[in-house]
Amino acid sequence: AALLAVGCATKSDPPPLPPAGVREDGSLILTQADNNRTAEPRVGERLIVRLPENPTTGYTWAIDETDSRLLALDSTDYVPPETGSIGARGQRTFVFTARQSGEVALKFKYWRFWEGDASVTERYVVNLRVLP
Repeated sequence: AALLAVGCATKSDPPPLPPAGVREDGSLILTQADNNRTAEPRVGERLIVRLPENPTTGYTWAIDETDSRLLALDSTDYVPPETGSIGARGQRTFVFTARQSGEVALKFKYWRFWEGDASVTERYVVNLRVLP
């Protein structure tokens, strides 16, 4: 007769990811790597979102959804690629200030605005938990 011993293992959930972004010079910086994650800016803190963009194709990043009560857009800027490679992507930067505590989904879309939502090829979403 064979004896079969079965071990009883408990499966635990993986530890939660740390909040998205990197703090640098008093700002919370988010990149494409933070897509679909949660970030925790503080009230009064600058939030910088950097996304790769190639406007020569007609495609640009645009804010698709936010809550201006919690988050104020201060500026947006485009920096071309450092190399002269044709078709290389530069970087679109959006700068916000967290205005008040709460939760908001900050959503962007990569599109040709004159072609409407049917032209969207990429989306970027970060959930913000603005801390006091």
